[in-house]
Amino acid sequence: MRTLLVVLADDLGTTAGTVALYAGKGVRVVVHSRNAAVRDQAEELGATADEADPYDLIIRYEPQVVVCDHNGPLRETKVAVHRTGIPDKLYLTATSGATVIDVGASAVQKQETYFRDLDRTNAPLPETDLFAGL
Repeated sequence: MRTLLVVLADDLGTTAGTVALYAGKGVRVVVHSRNAAVRDQAEELGATADEADPYDLIIRYEPQVVVCDHNGPLRETKVAVHRTGIPDKLYLTATSGATVIDVGASAVQKQETYFRDLDRTNAPLPETDLFAGL
């Protein structure tokens, strides 16, 4: 099953469209946040919400793709990605970057931008899909 893990701190903001888009496409989307309001918002968008440690979530859900908000637990997430060796891709939220996702006309923010920090697929840039190459 295609799985996307989104690791956040206190706001779904810059990833809400991506969460809704991929959940709507049938991708299992798991949102990590220790903030109950963020978890509630994620579930409203069709995601599974969890406050467990990113390492534990990677082991449990085996996501192919991980997105970490720049305000989230970045170091902890990067260590978990590298230690487990499970995700094929790691993206960080960005104001400009190599991967731009068109999240649709219904979203408040029409595009969300990510910097690809890790890619084991060698997918060519620029990408328009976080699962490109998988």
